Amino acid sequence: MNKIMEKIKNIINNKSVGNAFFNLYDRWRDESEYEDINDYGKAIMNTINKQYPEYGAKLLASTKRPFGVKIQIEDKKVHIFAKLKGSYVVICAKLVA
Repeated sequence: MNKIMEKIKNIINNKSVGNAFFNLYDRWRDESEYEDINDYGKAIMNTINKQYPEYGAKLLASTKRPFGVKIQIEDKKVHIFAKLKGSYVVICAKLVA
């Protein structure tokens, strides 16, 4: 379990992943009525896999509320999503069934 948690922590704390996630989140807030959420998930996964190709992360689903992606790393499913905390947006992650 510690290896998975370390990988998740690396992903959500990575500057390139964070920048992509926040930029896409801002755009989604403006364009959600016109664009496909799955395109956003693919873009986020491209960034994750570019930064960590050795993790072999796979996209399972893109989520609108909360904005994010459900991915698989090894045999674990993880939901990585944006969360508003006061006037800040943070990236969070949790293991899902």
